[in-house]
Amino acid sequence: MRRRLILLPLILFAFVSAHHRAAAPSPVPKPISGPTFNKEVVRIFQDHCQSCHHPGDIAPFSLMTYADAAAHTDAIKFMTSTHQMPPWKPVQGCNEFAGTEERTLPQSDVDTIAKWVDNGAPEGYAVDLPPQKQFEDGWSLGKPDLVLSYPEAYTPPVAGDMYRCFPLPTNVTQDTYVSAIDIRPGDRTTVHHVIAYIDSTGDSARLDANDPGPGYTSFGGPGFTITSSDSATLGGWAPGARPVLLPDGIAYKLPAASRVVLQVHYHPHGPVVPDKTEIGIYFAKQKPSKLIRVLPVINQDFTIPPGDPHYRVTAEFPLQLPIPTHVWFIAPHMHLLGRSMRVISTTANRTSCLINIDDWDFNWQGQYLYKEPVPLPTGTRLQLEAYYDNSEGNWRNPNFPPKPVSWGEQTTDEMCIAFIGITIDSEDLTQGQTVNASWIPSIAVR
Repeated sequence: MRRRLILLPLILFAFVSAHHRAAAPSPVPKPISGPTFNKEVVRIFQDHCQSCHHPGDIAPFSLMTYADAAAHTDAIKFMTSTHQMPPWKPVQGCNEFAGTEERTLPQSDVDTIAKWVDNGAPEGYAVDLPPQKQFEDGWSLGKPDLVLSYPEAYTPPVAGDMYRCFPLPTNVTQDTYVSAIDIRPGDRTTVHHVIAYIDSTGDSARLDANDPGPGYTSFGGPGFTITSSDSATLGGWAPGARPVLLPDGIAYKLPAASRVVLQVHYHPHGPVVPDKTEIGIYFAKQKPSKLIRVLPVINQDFTIPPGDPHYRVTAEFPLQLPIPTHVWFIAPHMHLLGRSMRVISTTANRTSCLINIDDWDFNWQGQYLYKEPVPLPTGTRLQLEAYYDNSEGNWRNPNFPPKPVSWGEQTTDEMCIAFIGITIDSEDLTQGQTVNASWIPSIAVR
């Protein structure tokens, strides 16, 4: 009996304690002063950064999670406050491009990031965290409809530039239309650029068979004759380039039974590893009304004298446009000495700026899509003006002391070209209205 009396108070005490614990309000979290990762900062990253900063993409580290960002807070503050990130090269006031909002950071967001870092980069509360942005297998546009790569990896020579072409059968049984591509180099430290040519003849397969090892070597063009501007290329990739999704109604043409030939320019400058570059292809959802064709505005005959910090090179499309067109995108290209490029269209009545990049960076090139297509009437001339710095003051200069530099295939050579993507106004494939575009030269350059 005595034992029961002792146990009864203990049971009552445990019951009352448990009741009080259950009834007691949850402790109120201590307020965090200033922005947190979970509430403010991650949303900035989702809107402006994660398209590059996710696993498997171009950026050197991910910004998907707090742990990712916390390891790089000082670098994040510095690169955003100096407006080096996100990278956006076209100067404002020279046409309007799609993606400007995503690739430029408002000052209010720059200030938020700086305040977050200065306050110790607090993580914040889990309840504030938004759903994570998804990237299908690392592809920034989602899973491609078709992914192609050469069966074997290729190891480039340890010295000297190499242009290697890899024919990739598409196995499409009818003419198909492409609204976007995404090229993923296997070894980003060695791959200088990639062009995706289209071979409708089978010549690339014969070139491959006659060259030992994966693919075949071809400097300049792809090694075979491109027979039609209607299906010459699907575009390309250069450091910093992001995939561009074309609007509905326009597309590239991928002929039935054709091959995509990836011409990969390798520039080894350290240890080389096997590379297996791949291309993701996104098919248009419906037959387009117009095809994208690419005009090259190019100068291959120049020499930049040593020591000149502001050498001017100009180029012009070889003829006035014979029919009305619209331009949808533009892709400038230079190498390490390039400092600026401006491309204009000129008619009898006006001159329009198509793009102006006043701080060229080889590591951040791109294909820039206009918010609205730019009309180019009959008689339009296309011209560019570029400047190069071949002085010792250019820290990107590969030659010390500087030496004369001309057009060439090596990374230490130079290039001066703007690729302009146009459609022809009179074309309407949905109504059976096709046009002869034989006046457009091949984009293959020597």
